[in-house]
Amino acid sequence: MSFSENILGFITDSNKRLSTRATVIVLFIFSILLIDNITGFSHYYNKERQLEQLKSISVLLKDTTLAKLTRLELISLQKETFNRKNLVDHSLSFIKYMRSTNNESNSNVTNTAKMPPRNDVWFLLSTSGIYILVTLLLIPILLLTDKTTPFLKLIATLIIFGIVMFFTSWFNYWLFDKIIPDMLFGSWIWNYIINFMIQIALIAGLYWTTSTINKTH
Repeated sequence: MSFSENILGFITDSNKRLSTRATVIVLFIFSILLIDNITGFSHYYNKERQLEQLKSISVLLKDTTLAKLTRLELISLQKETFNRKNLVDHSLSFIKYMRSTNNESNSNVTNTAKMPPRNDVWFLLSTSGIYILVTLLLIPILLLTDKTTPFLKLIATLIIFGIVMFFTSWFNYWLFDKIIPDMLFGSWIWNYIINFMIQIALIAGLYWTTSTINKTH
């Protein structure tokens, strides 16, 4: 039996607990992504294919018998190949764009109205400080104190929890920046206070919703 058949058999084995199968799948995917990130396999593979295609297009463009329309299409294809980005590249570009947009916005406000710059650390803490604190405290505490949960399952759960909290914190930072982008009452402190109050309200609302759903079931 091949390796792929063993993996498929493990995933579809109804005798094994769903949590165990999910843990192994998550760890397997995470390991692949980590190894790929360290070795850069997919990055260099994509770049190599991109260079090969560009080389082929360059060879075709040297053909003097090509029709004008064909040459223009090859040039267009060459540009598309050179500028092509995968999903990860698009995600990184989007994050960089959001950061540069925020920096430019803050710079314009500072230059035109001579406002003091916003402290991004305090802004992050006011929008996502509770999430960050819970993550930093909960992960090491569970690793040291949880003796009942299987280790692999615990690691997979904490990894998923950390990823969810990271994206939640980043989303809150982006969302609050859009809701209240400027100083209130001439001071950024009011922004931090209101952000923190909204953060608490969101957590309280989530807790109330979860409790209500659990009671109904």
